[in-house]
Amino acid sequence: MSGLLEDCLEQGARELGLELSRDKMAAFRIHYEIMAEENRKHSLTSIMGEKEVAVKHFIDSMTCLKVLDLEKEYVVDLGTGAGFPGVPLKIIRPRIKLLLVDSAKKKVEFLADLIKKIGLEKTEARWDRAERMGGSSEYREKAEIVVSRAVASLNALAELCLPLVKVGGMFLAMKGPGAEEEMKTARKAIDLLGGTVERVERFRLPLIPEERSLILIRKTAPTPERYPRRPGIPAKRPLV
Repeated sequence: MSGLLEDCLEQGARELGLELSRDKMAAFRIHYEIMAEENRKHSLTSIMGEKEVAVKHFIDSMTCLKVLDLEKEYVVDLGTGAGFPGVPLKIIRPRIKLLLVDSAKKKVEFLADLIKKIGLEKTEARWDRAERMGGSSEYREKAEIVVSRAVASLNALAELCLPLVKVGGMFLAMKGPGAEEEMKTARKAIDLLGGTVERVERFRLPLIPEERSLILIRKTAPTPERYPRRPGIPAKRPLV
């Protein structure tokens, strides 16, 4: 049975050149229902309602595929919240290995339950901070792709994300309409951390025409060992 969520997903995906099977639609419905239920107890997201979630969470997450051709890569979603963009990307590209990271324990508990209920393989939810992971041999420069839709300035995000990316890999920052200004202040930090801006894609979301920007940064050199700085410092004192 098709509802507003499914109708919006189908239309939005079509505009992105994607086709959603019945199984994928069912997975998105499960994500929505579990998120709506959890949101009644704990605040996961301020965006609710079937159309809003379909476009501003699910379709917005799928836009990563405008600049990334995902297949079997090891993908880290940093500051994932209720699973965005990581879970929709996993539903669309099931062969990726996915690590969902958030510093809020309740959100990670929600994600662990979601992973089981959707039946996502090669997917893990981790309660941690990027600053700690970036200094750990287990995670430092191991990911082929790091994506983040977290609310932080680009120069702060670069310090959190680029240490996790292996040389040759990619960091994708999902931003709104103010991306140009952020890039001006972040270019030196990106270069210092071993990154090079490779592509910027600007567009409007389907159905709800809000502006978005995708900033694709390639890791071209190892990140200096002194980065990332200790927890909290990248956000308080971003590199300039």
